[in-house]
Amino acid sequence: MKHNKKRNTAFLYECLIKELTKAVVREDKRRQTITKNILKEFFSKGSILKKELEVYESILECNSLDPEYSKRLLKETKIDYSKYDNKQIFNSQTRLIDKINKSLGQDVFSNFIPNYKNIASAGLFFQNNNLPAKKRIMLENNLVNFLSREEKKLNEMKHVDNLEYKTFVNKFNNTYDRTLLKEQKSLLTNYIVSFSDNGLGLKVFLNEEIGRLKVAIDGHISNSNSNDVENFKKVKQKLMEYSKVPINHKMVEEIFYIQDLISEVIKNERKN
Repeated sequence: MKHNKKRNTAFLYECLIKELTKAVVREDKRRQTITKNILKEFFSKGSILKKELEVYESILECNSLDPEYSKRLLKETKIDYSKYDNKQIFNSQTRLIDKINKSLGQDVFSNFIPNYKNIASAGLFFQNNNLPAKKRIMLENNLVNFLSREEKKLNEMKHVDNLEYKTFVNKFNNTYDRTLLKEQKSLLTNYIVSFSDNGLGLKVFLNEEIGRLKVAIDGHISNSNSNDVENFKKVKQKLMEYSKVPINHKMVEEIFYIQDLISEVIKNERKN
């Protein structure tokens, strides 16, 4: 079943949320502002795309439902969706797509959306009334299975609004400002946010940070006559091995302590 993702309002919204998250992680203030303004313009309360998104969310945010109740929910949401003007939705989507292309670039539409298959299924369910009976039944069964699933653990962090994010950052900085290094705070922040952008920001940060740490170790080894050279070579080897394994909690913890080690080494070298 063919699905046009750019005509799926839930997909467009998720792409913008991912873009905003990446901009926050990378501290790109300009891109943050542009993305926030687009979200406010097209998804403010009362806008047609906001109303359509809420119908999508009434399905996408449910789980552990009884199959019969799931079927009733799908029927009622389909009725709700039919009340909206398709032409108005289409025109708003067109303006949104144009704004994204001109202000942020087409790469936004390539953002990884973890639940894309479910978003696409919901889009097909709402938008394709002319599907053959067999395909309509298959689509409905897929959504019933999705609504009946049980969430064993939280895999994604829900988007937080600007006020909540600022509150978190302020508390974090006030608590750890004098106890953590700048690079350690950046590591932890990227790790926390990684749950909402599939780890993209964390991967970018670690690629640069591990490179910095290796350069610092090389500098220490070349200028040192002490007995700790072999130990630092082992640390460097550890850093090189990180590129071969998936990012996990243990790796982040180890890099956290390596950052502390390198900071102390640099501090001592400056004293001498």
